[in-house]
Amino acid sequence: MSGYTLYWKPGTGSMVVESALRLIGVAFDEVLVDDASVRAKAELVALNPAGKVPVLACATGPVIAESAAILLALDDLFPETRLLPPHGTPAHSTAVQWLIFMATNIYPAALRYYYPDRHTSQPTLEACEAIRQQAGRDMSRDFAQLAAAVKGPFLLGQAMTITDVYAAMLADWHDPAREIPEIAVLVNAVLQAPAVAEAWRHHGFGD
Repeated sequence: MSGYTLYWKPGTGSMVVESALRLIGVAFDEVLVDDASVRAKAELVALNPAGKVPVLACATGPVIAESAAILLALDDLFPETRLLPPHGTPAHSTAVQWLIFMATNIYPAALRYYYPDRHTSQPTLEACEAIRQQAGRDMSRDFAQLAAAVKGPFLLGQAMTITDVYAAMLADWHDPAREIPEIAVLVNAVLQAPAVAEAWRHHGFGD
């Protein structure tokens, strides 16, 4: 048994956390949380009352929820692996800025797009479609803003950070994003990293 346990579900934000763990090279256990996993669901809720994946449990440390928070914590724990640029540098601030931008703008818009009924008290077909349409426009707008900041092939230039992996994950959820040249190049470059490609396949991304 390793010191880390990742509670995950295919196709979710747990993909970027698995990528980070693989990039670091640390051993970790996995607990699949799906509709058939009654015990796993109970364990998840006990750790994270919101009942959402990903959650990373550490044998000698905290239990961390929310994908962006987990990534920042892992960067603090393993600074030598350079998930993000060195602390105190402008590059670190920029990478964190865009990570939080995506976590607070694009990720919620994706949830509105795929689960519009959760975002209205009257989930009629018309209401849900209106929510989906607006969410799609919001994602396209925000990806265009992100693309304008990409130096190429990655956000900060030649070195990949976990922010790039996060961007590639979200782009897989929004077809128009992958039609933006800068984002398409970024996604392709991210998937050249074997650790990310393995997590990508494991989570069923790109299917």
